[in-house]
Amino acid sequence: MTEQIVFLDDEGLAPSTRLKRPDCPHRWQQFAYTHPEQVLEHLQDATVALTCSVPLREEHLRQLPKLKMISLALTGRDIVDVEYCEAHGIEVSSVPGYAANTVAEHSLAMILELFRRPAAFTRLMRQVHAGEAAYQNIYFNHRIRDVRDKQLAIIGSGPIALRLAHLARAFGMQVLFEDRGGKRRGEDCRPLTELLKRCDVLSINCPLTPETYNLIDAAQLALMKPDALVVNTGRGGVVNEAALIDALLHDRLGGVALDVVEHEPLHPSNPLFALIDRDDFLLNPHIAWSSEDAMQQLMDSAVDNISDFVARREAAREVHSA
Repeated sequence: MTEQIVFLDDEGLAPSTRLKRPDCPHRWQQFAYTHPEQVLEHLQDATVALTCSVPLREEHLRQLPKLKMISLALTGRDIVDVEYCEAHGIEVSSVPGYAANTVAEHSLAMILELFRRPAAFTRLMRQVHAGEAAYQNIYFNHRIRDVRDKQLAIIGSGPIALRLAHLARAFGMQVLFEDRGGKRRGEDCRPLTELLKRCDVLSINCPLTPETYNLIDAAQLALMKPDALVVNTGRGGVVNEAALIDALLHDRLGGVALDVVEHEPLHPSNPLFALIDRDDFLLNPHIAWSSEDAMQQLMDSAVDNISDFVARREAAREVHSA
């Protein structure tokens, strides 16, 4: 059987990504992006859909009787109505763990920038060169701190959180995990309130769920040291952004670094841009996951999932017909 495979959105791939093809007979079609109103048109004859970020909801799926498999080039499965797929024999595969190292590295890079401020001093040197700041012998325009012996509190317990802990310990940081309301045990686990009071860095590395929505709001931020950092490479919405803005504007935090926000893509009207000129504030457009190395691994795994699905289905057919 020849599979009809449709890649719904390749625009998010880095130019360096080499997109291999499944190891099975197939016809391949791909689009830069598929808007909601184009989903049915693009998947009309598809047996397999490959998607990076295009949602596939029940209203689409029930009109696609030929579709047998959805390969997600993502960790999460929230963009697909999985319950409908399970009830109607549509396999949904994802790529868990592909970003563990790259997101952890990005988290650490943000922590190091806020402690050491190399980019901030580079901006200062640009101002000096342009005559916009004074030329002098020694500069103390930005506070510089070591990360060694600082306490890192991590909210999360998945592969990214564990990799970040490993990297941070290599820099001499003391790492503790939030105990998830008493569900996670161990010598390195502490209640959230205790962590907030003690930590020098709070790193968000957990999914967004009803339980974690606005987990860190004004009351929690008020518990933190006035020079502590908040770093979020997990999901927007875990931290209340209005409270975060207020805390930084009133010098109740030492710095904030965000790779994720509650409403994405990041719109120029977002209130967070009130902080954009501050050297103690980092704002990235959800790119921690997208290193060239991680993206190649991601797409290789997403295509391998298709090959594996087809191979298993063909094996089952042979057993059934024997």
